[in-house]
Amino acid sequence: MLEKCLKGLIGQSVPENWQLEIGVVDNEATKTAQATVQAVSEASPIRIHYTHQPRRGIPFARNAALDLARQREWTWIALIDDDEVPSPDWLSQHLRTVHLCSAQVSYGAVVQVHDLPPPSWWKVDVPSADPEGTLLQRASTNNVLFSRDLIDEEKGALRFDEDLLHGYEDLDFFERAHSRNYRIVWAPKAVVTERVPASRSQPARLIEMVRCHAAAHAQVCRKRAGLVKALQKFGLKGLRRVLTGGPTSLATWVLWQAGLTGFEDRYFQARLRLARGMGNWRGIARGTSGYYDCIDGE
Repeated sequence: MLEKCLKGLIGQSVPENWQLEIGVVDNEATKTAQATVQAVSEASPIRIHYTHQPRRGIPFARNAALDLARQREWTWIALIDDDEVPSPDWLSQHLRTVHLCSAQVSYGAVVQVHDLPPPSWWKVDVPSADPEGTLLQRASTNNVLFSRDLIDEEKGALRFDEDLLHGYEDLDFFERAHSRNYRIVWAPKAVVTERVPASRSQPARLIEMVRCHAAAHAQVCRKRAGLVKALQKFGLKGLRRVLTGGPTSLATWVLWQAGLTGFEDRYFQARLRLARGMGNWRGIARGTSGYYDCIDGE
């Protein structure tokens, strides 16, 4: 997956007066990606920088990328995940959008390709149909371009919050950028394709992802507004989800196992509701999640 991503980056079309460099952050205790990066780098006309961040956790890896960007004095920084492949004009579309819209952040479209079709009860993510230049209040790091101003120590000085290990660290980063009047716009023509391995479409994995994301939302609320506000917003909501999702999932499971196949989707929808409730309380309590400890793909 990483090799395909890097080759897609090497093949980018950029304006003649632009210089492209690539940075890879290896976020494992050992340097598991170094050999792949070195092999691709030897045949690459574009310089590839390798950084090892042994402390596992998405925000630690993200901040290592920011450190590299500042060290290299990159004017614009684009972020992409290693399970994605950019379209040939990905960077040029991002650059066109930020200059057309006088923006500091351009957020692009992610098209998912599933190795295994997801269950019928799962809502698949699809890119927004909003027009180019639509103003946004946040963005994700799986397909984004932003100005160095956001991370310059004398300007935005933004970093990823290393407390947010459930996820949401990227949304939080760009929400804070928006609050400082950095302009974030939608770039639907800047497209990356994300491969979703079969393991990530398994019911248990999907349920755990929902639980993890619900925990992240509650944790962010507690950090920003305090424990009382988090309990008011997510404590009661989480309790309702547990009290309705738990019994409903039990009842629908019994009916499904009794041969009433129409209750299968209802069972998993109830499980998702229960997972959101449990996740809300886990986030309020600052509990941990193992969702991102599992590595999918190859």
